[in-house]
Amino acid sequence: MALKGLWGASQLPFGAVVEKPYASASFEQIHHRLEQLVAVRACGLLHGPNGVGKSLLVQHFLRSLPDKRYKTLVLSHSSVTGTDLLRLLCAELGQTARMRRSDNVLLIRQGWQQLDRLWPVVVIDEAQNLSATALEEVRLLSCERRDTQPPFSLLLVGDEQLLPRLQMGINAPLLARLSFCLRLEPWTSEQLSGYVQARLEQVGIHANPFEAPALALLLQAGNGLPRLLNHLAQRALEEAAAQSSRMVTAAHVQRALELLPWVAQLAK
Repeated sequence: MALKGLWGASQLPFGAVVEKPYASASFEQIHHRLEQLVAVRACGLLHGPNGVGKSLLVQHFLRSLPDKRYKTLVLSHSSVTGTDLLRLLCAELGQTARMRRSDNVLLIRQGWQQLDRLWPVVVIDEAQNLSATALEEVRLLSCERRDTQPPFSLLLVGDEQLLPRLQMGINAPLLARLSFCLRLEPWTSEQLSGYVQARLEQVGIHANPFEAPALALLLQAGNGLPRLLNHLAQRALEEAAAQSSRMVTAAHVQRALELLPWVAQLAK
């Protein structure tokens, strides 16, 4: 009621109800680059800080792939062992996993063949948490074909720890099979400002309720990470609504920072 009465909003902005991604220049660039790389059947990684929008980018990238050309397989439980990873991949391919590794490798090979003309795209999220055995299984699976081309396109997605982890000597054989590395950088203040306006308009708020000092503090505290900005903006709007204030002031943003001390720490 407060959202509608104060700002005419249909839903809470900066929340999960707004599914359409903000088409920033970096978002569009990396999205297009991923489409090009998968089209040539490349394998690689996408990394960046937590909260910068990697999972959302990958989600919309996978949705954009034509169903008649690609089969996407997403593994998000990256802390599993190598054996578990094979079993999960069997399940994604519609195969009933067995106890022995050799049987599961055979099932995966059969799964690739059953896809016929569909090219498999395997995405492993939070890949920085993969165990050494799981990374080795990923490498071995990519060597299944006798020619130099892997039997699938692999996309490892992870935070700032992913690239240093892959650069360790033990992972050199896997790293040698990857052909690209994309990084999603923290957003600029201009990008975050455009993002704030776009998210407000998506729920019917066309007049920005954030006062200039409040918006400046919000952008600074967001630290280039839209997820952090989402949390902070929601709390600030709630503080303003509790006081029946049509304008979100710097005091409301400051109170939101007190409710999210880890965000306040990053803003220092």
